[in-house]
Amino acid sequence: MTHLSNFTNEQKVLKVKCEKSLLYFTRYIYKENHRRNFIIAPHLVKITDALEKVVNGETKRLIINIPPRYGKTELAVKCFIAWALAKNPQSKFIHLSYSDDLALDNSSQTKEYIESESFQKFWQMELKKDAQGKKKWFNKDGGGVYATASGGAITGFGAGVAESKIFSGAIIIDDPLKPDDAGSESRRNSVNERYNNTIRSRVNDRETPIILIMQRLHEDDLSGFLLGGGSGEVWEHLCLPVLDENNNPLWEEKHSFAELEQIRQANRYNFSGQYMQQPSPEEGGEWRKEWFKIVDKSEVPLQSLKWELFIDGAYTANTKNDPSGFQIGAKWDNNYVILSSIDKYLEMPELLKFIPNYINSSGVTVAMTLVEPKASGKSIKQMIYNETKLNIAEIKTKFVNTSKIENARACSPYIESGRVILIKGSWNDAFLQQVGMFPNGKHDEHIDLTAYGIERNLMTNEFFTF
Repeated sequence: MTHLSNFTNEQKVLKVKCEKSLLYFTRYIYKENHRRNFIIAPHLVKITDALEKVVNGETKRLIINIPPRYGKTELAVKCFIAWALAKNPQSKFIHLSYSDDLALDNSSQTKEYIESESFQKFWQMELKKDAQGKKKWFNKDGGGVYATASGGAITGFGAGVAESKIFSGAIIIDDPLKPDDAGSESRRNSVNERYNNTIRSRVNDRETPIILIMQRLHEDDLSGFLLGGGSGEVWEHLCLPVLDENNNPLWEEKHSFAELEQIRQANRYNFSGQYMQQPSPEEGGEWRKEWFKIVDKSEVPLQSLKWELFIDGAYTANTKNDPSGFQIGAKWDNNYVILSSIDKYLEMPELLKFIPNYINSSGVTVAMTLVEPKASGKSIKQMIYNETKLNIAEIKTKFVNTSKIENARACSPYIESGRVILIKGSWNDAFLQQVGMFPNGKHDEHIDLTAYGIERNLMTNEFFTF
């Protein structure tokens, strides 16, 4: 090994800084090997802090939930393993992912980092010639990596070093479940059972840490299973949703709020799990998707019905906390028919511009606009009254003062009996997804709007006031 005395003062400082800081090491090794900077984002600093606690012995079981393509594998697998081996060449790692190809690619890149000139300059490490495959490779001090699929065999290798006084390796599980398999109960159960029956036992010492890094795919995925006590272990949990409680993006340079909203609109169920780390069951138990009848426009006498627009406003002056909901509905043959039901993140004056345009694009005449008086509803009503020609009223009814669950259950018999009809349109999927997840989903605008429409058209005539 190159003696420290052979280094310049600048090199000595660089070496010490790399060994003390995972983030500093990552920046160094990444730039030297890829000829570009490793971009430091706040969430990567949080991951670094969590991993350093593992190395310091403060954390034995760690779960990191993070959106896809947000730098987790580069930092928490490839660079982390290389850094740990630089600090302790005897460290032994088991690395698992949902497929052999992914696990082996990560192992191969880690090995390339270690064999690179930039690594060898400070931490000379000779790999054994008879153990240099992608699946399993070792150095002459006994440290190394065993990589395979989360469902693959793990034989003849354990993570960590028995009775080591310092950090000496870990089991690192990166995305144990393929997104396409998340809907399969048998596949989820297989991964969860494999953790208890096989993975957790592949340590050489009870103090050897286990790290799970993944995007949430289902409430019963491995993260959900472990956080719910499925292994009987206590887990530290670093949860990194793509939007915080005020809808500030986790990594603005990666995805702006507008870009994330496009992703959400495209597939809300996946967005809730993979991006927000809040997976919800597809059916929440109150309203079932199959209860709603969908008909073509041609089957409904659109121009002869008295259409009304219901608004569940979420406008606030300084931030976009929740989307506003908009629903155009009418009574038809003792049924409640919905022409359109959508939600949008809008602030004034965009909301005021949107409402007339939304009505015009519907192709029908809206006789009344009804606004929920909660939250920003009163101010929205006043602004619409002052700045548009719409016939506007505030909703004043029993449902305004009772809980969403109570309202949903009061409406259930009408929906289950087929008396709530959706006109076929691109909005159907998002609507059904939200109402099907209620009350487990993050948003519930469509539930409120539909409940008000049912109450007004099928339950009572005493509904609104000016």
